[in-house]
Amino acid sequence: MREKILIVEDDPLIADMVKRYLEREGYRVHWESCGKEAIRSFASLKPDLLILDLMLPDMDGFELCRLLSRERVMILILTAKDSDEDKIVGLELGADDYLTKPFNMRELVARVKALLRRRDKFLHDGETLRVGEFEVRNGERRIYLKGKPLDLTPKEFLILRKFLSNRGRVLSRQELANEIYEREPPDYERIIDTYVYRIRTKLLEIDKASSERIKTVRGFGYRFE
Repeated sequence: MREKILIVEDDPLIADMVKRYLEREGYRVHWESCGKEAIRSFASLKPDLLILDLMLPDMDGFELCRLLSRERVMILILTAKDSDEDKIVGLELGADDYLTKPFNMRELVARVKALLRRRDKFLHDGETLRVGEFEVRNGERRIYLKGKPLDLTPKEFLILRKFLSNRGRVLSRQELANEIYEREPPDYERIIDTYVYRIRTKLLEIDKASSERIKTVRGFGYRFE
């Protein structure tokens, strides 16, 4: 089945160019020009990848990124906002990659293909992993603690799974970043720290002792004990 891509872009010239180019590559492509319509289309289309402009006429693109990043979709931000701070915020909110305008279509297609390969790899890993009171159900993309499902975003799932499958080993922030991104983002240390903080908070909601098993290794990364 051909992968489905949803473009959220208010500039019709850019949207049409990207749509036609990706359709020539064999993808099924749908376009929306505003955030609210994108949310409605997302529910029915269930895309594999979202190409998202941050500057939309009806809502903040960062907010749309945050809302949809909880779903099983790869997100590529495509925007004129080119500061490192904007990139970091987008990645912290769940985006998988970030490309600034003006852009090269061949690079866009290459990034789309890389993101879809990564998604396909994760979706086809169906084994179950048990570590103490944790159970990782890869087929469901869920992690359970003491029989209760953790409310994790896709990236939080990947990071916690990495911790559980490398129990006792120190993992650098760079290694954790490589687990969730195709290429190293700017200030990845801050991004990883943000995700680890969120994971600890969610573990704490179920079991305080489990949240304390993620130890900070100063100046390097983390270790799950």
